[in-house]
Amino acid sequence: MKQRFLKAAAIILWLLIWQILAMIINKELLLPSPYITIKTLISKMSESSFYIALLYSLFRIIIGFLIAVVFAFILGVISGLSKNAEILLSPLITVIRSTPVMSFIILAIIWFSYNLAPLAVNIIMCFPPIYDNVVKGITNTDRKLLDMAKVYDIRPLKIFKGIYLGSVKPFLAAGMNTALGLAFRVAVAAEVLANPKYGIGTKLLQAKYNLETAEVFAWTFMILLLSYLFEYIFKIIIESRRYNAQTRKSDKVI
Repeated sequence: MKQRFLKAAAIILWLLIWQILAMIINKELLLPSPYITIKTLISKMSESSFYIALLYSLFRIIIGFLIAVVFAFILGVISGLSKNAEILLSPLITVIRSTPVMSFIILAIIWFSYNLAPLAVNIIMCFPPIYDNVVKGITNTDRKLLDMAKVYDIRPLKIFKGIYLGSVKPFLAAGMNTALGLAFRVAVAAEVLANPKYGIGTKLLQAKYNLETAEVFAWTFMILLLSYLFEYIFKIIIESRRYNAQTRKSDKVI
């Protein structure tokens, strides 16, 4: 309860600072107030184009994220089980981590269409954190359990499901959480540069060209809100699964 109160107080404090700065500068073109930003956002929400842009961006973010999860999980498991595979993939992971996002966006625009470029970049940038965590999960598996499974001649598929997956789950959840926050920033940045027909990034670019600073703030606020909402939903899902798993274990013991 105390933490929630402190978080709420911190948000209010920064909103007040924002309001004071807006009043001091007194130029909406440079820094619109929180009131003007919310007013602009509500105004945009009455337009059908707002929801079209939102849906297209969310589609690119969610689909890109899910594709990255699938590939990162499969390759992460292979690399975790095989040192040779990890060595083979390590230069690719290093390149993805080290290369600026803008370089990938420009290359994606050259290689793909303007509509596909944000999706492609999203997949590429979400891949490393999930992959790294899956590899860690596999390599941190309890060796005593694996040795016991070998002694009792348990089938490899059962070993993977019963031992490796249990070890990977918390690492995978951490990697997915990191990638999910990254997905929103990367996809929208790619949309700004690629300028597809529909998308939040396209709306941001149009607002910039029209010198509508309040609209830029409104769309930015919307991105932050969506990112927080999706991360919060993901956190609830993970916690509920963890709770259900613990409950099942308790029932077995009883």
